[in-house]
Amino acid sequence: MRTEEYGDLAAIVTASSGDHPIWVGWGIIEEIGKRIKSLFTPPVVYVISDERVSEHARMVQIALETEAIPAHIFMIPSGESNKNLETVQHVYKWLANRKAERGHMIVAVGGGVVGDLAGFVAATYLRGMPFAQVPTTLLAMMDAAIGGKVAVDLPQGKNLVGAFYQPQFVLSDVRTLSTLPDRELSSGWAEAIKHGLILDKELLAIFEKNTGKIKSLDPEIATQIIRDSVAIKANIVSQDERETLGIRILLNYGHTIGHAIESTTQYTQYLHGEAVSVGMMAAASISRSMGLLDESEVKRQRLILASYGLPIKAQGLNSSDILEAMRSDKKTSRGQINWVLLDGIGNAVTNNRVPDNYVAEALDSILTDDGKAEELGQGC
Repeated sequence: MRTEEYGDLAAIVTASSGDHPIWVGWGIIEEIGKRIKSLFTPPVVYVISDERVSEHARMVQIALETEAIPAHIFMIPSGESNKNLETVQHVYKWLANRKAERGHMIVAVGGGVVGDLAGFVAATYLRGMPFAQVPTTLLAMMDAAIGGKVAVDLPQGKNLVGAFYQPQFVLSDVRTLSTLPDRELSSGWAEAIKHGLILDKELLAIFEKNTGKIKSLDPEIATQIIRDSVAIKANIVSQDERETLGIRILLNYGHTIGHAIESTTQYTQYLHGEAVSVGMMAAASISRSMGLLDESEVKRQRLILASYGLPIKAQGLNSSDILEAMRSDKKTSRGQINWVLLDGIGNAVTNNRVPDNYVAEALDSILTDDGKAEELGQGC
């Protein structure tokens, strides 16, 4: 069966290394062996996962071996704090002991941490091995698994050591999300809502009108909206794979301050989507100060984020620490931050000349408790 004949094809990403499919469906993880063989048949597959999703990793292993593809599993410690070069070295040694070859394949099964690290290993071991993404968290399905950005963290910041390295395919089984805690689901919806805010007003309206069904993972509606959101990011990546044309950077709406919040708290207090949610509120504040958004649009963003259980403020942080972390942001060039702002809902723009006082006001708006914000940071 050809790739395009699967009814759950969300998008085909066009990249310099070749095109690859993104499948989004319900109960499709058991088909991974057949789908790999629709593309090519690797002699051996190395599944990299973590303890929290060991059941899904085992399902992938069984599905591969059912198709006569030998598969081995390596479990990494869970959590962003383990997405580092030390963990990478452990995986390198395991691959070397297994005598992995360049024609073998790495499959990442798990959330964004697993996908980022496994992709980085695939990009660098033997100067590159084929790999695939099987994201099992909503955030990874929406964001980390799409686009070929693979990286690990340094103490100085997030994703500072990495590469652009595209997978052979992405297979997202929405049914795997049914085991996720509500907080992790909310974190994932942040990235999908972001897609509506920056590019697609109709998608945003669907989120507003179907909040209950989407949050409860209705198989039909949740799968379709994930598929639609994934298609938005895939289209952007196809146009601007390496972020050189000023298109892909639009996906970073909310991420400048969001990443700063994560690094300032050592990735222990806020989930990624939670930090991005707060960052989007800061970016909306700047957009309003720049005359790009009116107050009703800022309120609309605030209400939809809150309706999905996402925070709009961060508690107990210092603005000077956030500013210092922002200076290490990858989007900073010659000391200037290239901000992603909204020129109306559904229309993202960039601006590297935001006055310092607008940034200060935005930070004050998200770091000062006015009694209306929902508390966040109960630990991950």
